[in-house]
Amino acid sequence: MFDRRSDQLNAIALNTSASTDVLLRLLHEEAVGAWGAFMARPLPDEVVDAIVVHPERRLRSTLAESFAVSGEQRGRLVDDPHFRVRQVLANAPIPFRSSAPSLPLSVQRRLLDDPEPIVRRDAAFYGNCDDRLIAGLCDHEDAFMREASCGSWSLLSESERERLLHDPDDDVRQRARRVACRDDARWTGVLLESGLDDSPRQEVIQYGAMTTTLAERAAASDNAGDRCALALNTGAPLDVVRKLADDVEHSVRLAVSVRPEFTEAERAAVDVTVGPDDRLHPVEWVRTCEDADVLRDCARSSHTWLRRSAAFAEHLPDDAVELLSRDDDYAVRLLLCERQPTVDGEVVLQTYLDCKVITKSLLLAHRNFPKAGLAERFADDPDRIKRALAACDPDIAPDVLARLLTDDDSYVSSAVAVHPALPPGLLLRACDEPATATSALRNPTLPPEVMHERLDALGVPR
Repeated sequence: MFDRRSDQLNAIALNTSASTDVLLRLLHEEAVGAWGAFMARPLPDEVVDAIVVHPERRLRSTLAESFAVSGEQRGRLVDDPHFRVRQVLANAPIPFRSSAPSLPLSVQRRLLDDPEPIVRRDAAFYGNCDDRLIAGLCDHEDAFMREASCGSWSLLSESERERLLHDPDDDVRQRARRVACRDDARWTGVLLESGLDDSPRQEVIQYGAMTTTLAERAAASDNAGDRCALALNTGAPLDVVRKLADDVEHSVRLAVSVRPEFTEAERAAVDVTVGPDDRLHPVEWVRTCEDADVLRDCARSSHTWLRRSAAFAEHLPDDAVELLSRDDDYAVRLLLCERQPTVDGEVVLQTYLDCKVITKSLLLAHRNFPKAGLAERFADDPDRIKRALAACDPDIAPDVLARLLTDDDSYVSSAVAVHPALPPGLLLRACDEPATATSALRNPTLPPEVMHERLDALGVPR
């Protein structure tokens, strides 16, 4: 019962037509089950006003980590009396596959100068603060802040870099040298001689400037992760990397096989396989590539990992998008639909229908998803996933809506309950049915007075 109650409170909180009065009512402690929803929806200023001075720290922290309100609204918590709220504010929200509005520069400065070390340190490392502000921390008395300044290396002067490279604090020196090594093999050598743990060592091997001597040393490592990192270092001497094409470890051979210098014949000669269920991060040089011809070559490649990486690339040309939309590898088509705005709508639809991952619903928001006509195509389909798609059709007939609202499968009926064309009488009835209540309470045409009545029934004070 408590879970159903929380679900209904959340549904009301997430309803885009919820009035300010309804949202203010949800600030009562009796509606605590709805507070998490405030992270994911815009809020009028009157509601923000009330949250900023609310006695419950949990609610203020929820506003502090919201990714749906403006930076100015979140920034009002910079004066919060509890440092934990300011700490949450200092950590930039990380919504899935999107970004949150930045805090105003004045708020960023306040957080970087907060009296509580944990607040200013989190702001410096995780707050997505302006690079110029971070660069200005290079001479800070707090070593954590000086270490953070290394993240704005390109804005630092030569003298500032030198001070950080020889800082009295070991963590600061290591961070500075791990940045500097990307352009200076001298620091790569220093770091590899310093006894780093596996993860930072392999980061240095993968991104650090490499002499032949350093590369040969990494290639001879008995740690497969080191050899794999070397193979992925596009600046490493190719003649050294080529010797890893026969490595005993498949992960190493796989990294060698996607070298940008290799021809298709050379890739095919490396003994590797990429299975349909293999989860691989995009190849970095492909993901960041801006050369349309190079991306076309990747899209035409017989190497599955390169095609998956091309599907992920921001600058993939339209003809390569069209080619990859017919790819035999499902992961290629899924990545394409997730990342490319120009994919044909029918490809997005079929990819959605074939999808097995928990993020499949995001494909429904693709701008080319063919919503029109879905009711005619799928309203009578025996497959419940397809029948539920009828609810995406903006022009679905009222009698079809009514029929699907009573579908035996709650997956279908709950999808229909949120449709804005649902007749008022049916909508009110859906609010009282266990299978459809949560969806119906999110219906944007639900009158505010009905929301108030439901909050009455849930014991939330007026």
